[in-house]
Parts: sequence; C-alpha cells; structure tokens
Amino acid sequence: MKNAFTPLISTLAVSMALSSGMAYAADYTLRLSHTGAPGHHYQTITEQFADEIAEKTNGAVEIQIFPADQLGNQLESVEGTMIGTLEMTLASDTVLSNWVPDMGALNLPFLFADMDEYLEVVEGPVGEMLSEKVEQQGAVILGWWGNGMRHVTNSVRPINHPEDLKGLKIRVPEGKVFVDTFNTLGAGATVMSFGELYSALQLGVVDGQENPPAHILTQNFNEVQDYVSRTGHIHMGSPLIMSAYLFNSMPEDIQKTLLEVGHEYNRKHIDLIAELEAQQWQLVEERGMKINDVDKAEFRKAVQPVYDDAKGRFSPEILNQLTQ
Repeated sequence: MKNAFTPLISTLAVSMALSSGMAYAADYTLRLSHTGAPGHHYQTITEQFADEIAEKTNGAVEIQIFPADQLGNQLESVEGTMIGTLEMTLASDTVLSNWVPDMGALNLPFLFADMDEYLEVVEGPVGEMLSEKVEQQGAVILGWWGNGMRHVTNSVRPINHPEDLKGLKIRVPEGKVFVDTFNTLGAGATVMSFGELYSALQLGVVDGQENPPAHILTQNFNEVQDYVSRTGHIHMGSPLIMSAYLFNSMPEDIQKTLLEVGHEYNRKHIDLIAELEAQQWQLVEERGMKINDVDKAEFRKAVQPVYDDAKGRFSPEILNQLTQ
C-alpha cells in the first residue's frame, strides 16, 4: 500500500532487480530528527530502531535519521511533527510541555532516584494519561526513551551545596520547572537553545549548564567548563513521537509494529545509557574536568517551593501518582 499522506512522504525509486524478482522501495520513508551529535547515544538507538523497523516491516518502512538538529531545533521539530510537516522526532518531555503542560511534572527536581524509576512511571498509568494528551495535540508517542540524569557543570567553582549556585548564570532548556528549580536554588536560570550553548559558555554569556555526561562529551563542554557536580537533579525523558495524522493513515500491522518496537526500546535505551555512562564519566575526568558528588538531601530540601508551586499547576491525578 502506498502512503496517501503525500505532503510528507515520497516513495523511493524502484531498486535494482534481485534474483527473486523486482524489489520495490519502501512504501513509507520517514525522517526522524534528534538533537544529539552523531556520536551521541540518540544516534545509536535511533539507528538500531530504524534497522529493526525495516526488518519487521519487510522493508515497507524506511526511517532516515537526522542528528544534531539538522531539521530544526527541538522545539521546531516537535512543532513540525505535531502539525504534520515532519514525520518523527526524538523529543523531550520538557519541550512537549509547551503543548501538554502536565508533561512538565516529569521534570520535578529529584523526583526519580534513577532511570529505572522513570521507566516504571511512564510505562504505567501516568504514561498512558500523558500519551493521550499528546495525541490530542497531533502526535503519537511510540516509546518513552531516555536521556539520563542531569548534572551541573560550570567554569567558576564546584557545586557542593545549594548555596554554591547563588549568582551563577546556568543555561536551562525550555520548561518552567527547570527555570523555577535553578532560580529557587539561587542561580540565574537562562533559557537558550542547545545549539547556542557551546558559544554561550565560551563567551561567558552563561557560567554553566546542566546535562547528562553524554552531552558533556559529545558537545566538548570540557573545553569551556572546569567543574562537573553530579547532582542528578532532574531526569529529562526523550519520548519518540510521530505525526498522528501519518500514523493513523498507515495499515494496522505497521502501526502495531511501530508501537511494539518503540515500547521495546524503552528498556533498550535506558540500558544503553547506563552501560555508556561508566565509560563517559571516566572520559570526562580524563579530559580535565574536576568531578564532585553532592548530598542530594540538601538540594531536595532546598527545592521544596517548586513542589509547592506544582500543586496549582499540574493535574492533581498525575501529580498524586508521581509524588505518592
């Protein structure tokens, strides 16, 4: 079946003849955008996903990967997926909160002790409720993939206690919870796109940023930052989303395969991140950054005002599920 969704999908030309007869190109050619560098685990996991989808659909679906915001920054890519000008995006829950505010509840500081806790939540009732809300905005969540726990880097001093953040300008992604968290801790939260971050650090526009070790390495932040403090303050999830219009136009067997494989990769991605991080922390240190760990209890107590504010901002049903 050829895809009727012509504004997005163009069929490929006929391939070379095989010994068994003529083999035709994919019925669906989908572009998948993500923000990670080519060496980031986003590229690894999306390539694996694309290969498995091609295999399980007998070549009917080809997924082409575009890393490093080649098709636009994450906000633009998510918007494109919502309105149907882009097929797929490996998004973030914080960017999705621009369309579904309750997604921001997943970013509450120190909500998850680790990525396993995150996965347990998004594969349960909370994930189901949020998926329905996202679909109402034009996208289907194929999988709840990961990013890793986020940690603070800066070029001024190690962050051992909450008061060490006072006066530092810290870049954060879009999302009120991120801004509120760092402002509450005394830092100056500065929202800017990820693509602008290296230059901003280099020029001193901001003093620091917060991300998992994979981004610290693949973006070479060690060249412009001296300290990394393992705060593990927020986990940002990476839902894989697809245009709902396109998804609903596909045959049921392809829809089922996309959802099944996408869900299967929830665990695969989390495990890949965990496997890589031990090596990544070693590389961060080898590249000259000074690493310290913090007493998270101090920080958790300091961000209580963020939770107080959350009671009036997020769905009580979702918030209760997350904080009970």
